[in-house]
Amino acid sequence: MTGECDREQDVLDALAAGRWRERCDDDLRAHVSSCGVCTDLSDVAAALLHDRDMARSHARVPPAGVVWWRAQLHAREDAARAAGRPVAFIQGVAASVAIWVIVSLVRALPADYFSSSRTWICSAHPSVTATMADIGRATAAVPLVVLVLLAVWLVLAPVAIYFAAADE
Repeated sequence: MTGECDREQDVLDALAAGRWRERCDDDLRAHVSSCGVCTDLSDVAAALLHDRDMARSHARVPPAGVVWWRAQLHAREDAARAAGRPVAFIQGVAASVAIWVIVSLVRALPADYFSSSRTWICSAHPSVTATMADIGRATAAVPLVVLVLLAVWLVLAPVAIYFAAADE
């Protein structure tokens, strides 16, 4: 059965002040020896305080300069990461625009522009036969794909800019 004692706080105060057993009054020592609750409390609290003191004595705390240096290094790394997000986003946009421009320029070239390279490819690989009609059918869906990609980009670009510019 667990109970409470009116002198528990006095025992805890004596333990915390470091005056238990040797430097506390005789009345408190007599009470602890006769009260089971206070005896258990003093044993457990003394063990916990001993463990705390041992942990403190074995702890290796780095010097303040090292802690300050690490905090500054961490802050610089965070700032560099935050500054790099918009740059990476703009690089992605630039790459997608470059690909779109290249595809548009290739599509704008006349049909006979690729005839010499088509002849060379067909002579190198006789099993491959490609005509301009085949290429035209293959690229017929390109405007639709470009429009879909452009629409997705227009929807996702503001969201990406928001996350790139947002503070954590």
